[in-house]
Amino acid sequence: MPLVNPTSVFNLRFPCLWRDRLWPPAESHLDTSCHLPRLAGIAGVPDILEIAIGWNEAGLGVRAHVEGLSGNRWCQPAKPEDSDGLHLWIATRPTGESHRAGRFCRRLALLPTGGGKSADKPVAVAAQIPRTSEEASDLPPNSVFIESALSETGWQVEAFLTAAALPGWDPEESPRLRFFAATVDRRLGKIPAFGTPEFPWESDPTTWAELLLTR
Repeated sequence: MPLVNPTSVFNLRFPCLWRDRLWPPAESHLDTSCHLPRLAGIAGVPDILEIAIGWNEAGLGVRAHVEGLSGNRWCQPAKPEDSDGLHLWIATRPTGESHRAGRFCRRLALLPTGGGKSADKPVAVAAQIPRTSEEASDLPPNSVFIESALSETGWQVEAFLTAAALPGWDPEESPRLRFFAATVDRRLGKIPAFGTPEFPWESDPTTWAELLLTR
C-alpha cells in the first residue's frame, strides 16, 4: 500500500453525457459510454460497483450494478445512512472551497429493497450529511423514480432523480456538479466508488469528484 493513496492526489473530473431518454429503464439511453471509471483497484477497496450516469434538463439518470456480495440485503428506509444500497452525494452549485455541505447538497440512499407495504420494493430516501452548514430542503414525494433487481450475489438499481429532488438544479447556469458515490453493505461496510475509506467524503464536498454536464 503506497504512503499516499493515488486517488487523493488528483481532483477527479468525469463527463456526464446528455441523453434525451433517461426513464423508464426499458427506454433509457444510458449506455456503456455513460459508465464512470472503476477506480476501486487504485483506491484499494473491493471492486464491486459498476455505475453509469447521464443527464438532461429534467434531471439525472443512474444505473448501478453491484456484484460480489453475500447474504440478504439490510435496507431500512428509517435508517438510510446505514442501509445497504447505492449512496449518492450531489452538490448542484459547488463552491469548491467549503468543507461543509450546504443547502444545494443532497445525499440520497437508493435502496434495492425495503420499501412499500411489504418492504420488498426499491425506495429512494434522503439521508443526512454530517456537519452540514445548512440542510437541504426535504425530498419531495415522487421526485425520484427507482426500479431494482436482486440476486444472491448482488443487486441492480436504476433511478431517475428529477430536478425537484436536486436543490439548485440548473444545468445551464451550473453545468459542473460535485458528485460522490459509495456502496453500503452490512458485511463489507461503506465502500467509496472513487476514494479511500479514510477520507471524510461522507461530509466534505471538497473530497467529491466533479461531474461536467456534457452535450
